[in-house]
Amino acid sequence: KGTVGGQLTLSISPTIAPYLLPKFIKYYRQSYPSVELTVKEMKADHMLEAILNGEIDAGIAISGNARQGVLEMPLYTERFYVYLAESCWRKLPVFKPENLEHENMWIMKEAQCLRDSAFSFCKARGKGHHIYEAGSIETLIRIVDENGGYTIIPEMHLPFLTEKQAGNVREIQGDYLSQRRISLYIKDDYIRQRMLNTVADTLKRFVPARMMSEGIVKYGIKL
Repeated sequence: KGTVGGQLTLSISPTIAPYLLPKFIKYYRQSYPSVELTVKEMKADHMLEAILNGEIDAGIAISGNARQGVLEMPLYTERFYVYLAESCWRKLPVFKPENLEHENMWIMKEAQCLRDSAFSFCKARGKGHHIYEAGSIETLIRIVDENGGYTIIPEMHLPFLTEKQAGNVREIQGDYLSQRRISLYIKDDYIRQRMLNTVADTLKRFVPARMMSEGIVKYGIKL
């Protein structure tokens, strides 16, 4: 294959960064020591502007943000799980969203209510739920631990839970769209295919294969 070299400036959204960046940086530097990697955290809107302006090579964010001049390539899909206070799950052995109408719901604004990336909870704001728009999953979990109620957390957060907290996690039952897709965004005239594949190949090293986009696993990124 030869050595990949040069510069890569990558952006990643704050709601995904905690799960990807630590391992991504480690494996990327091992595999591609000749690439000068710079990573910036940006929210989706800022990221797309930076892509269009040529300030960054690519960005990783939740799917569904593409706009004119930007290409979106799905990387992986992760499920959402419900994190319930103990007082909630003792009453409800099987979790269905409609069972929790009366309980406190805590959501994170950017991560969980973009387009259809979460599920019907996001449409429930007008139903008298008590909703706090937190900035991080970690904060949401602590709020639930202290205040009761429930939140939804992405699959990649599960390894970060304590043993006691892991006991508060439930799968979502029923026909609810309970996953989010994570995509790679580039400018539509971007041509550095090998460089993009350094990103995809690094993700493949630690994101579970069943979550990765089938096309990327089989063929990598094709421009």
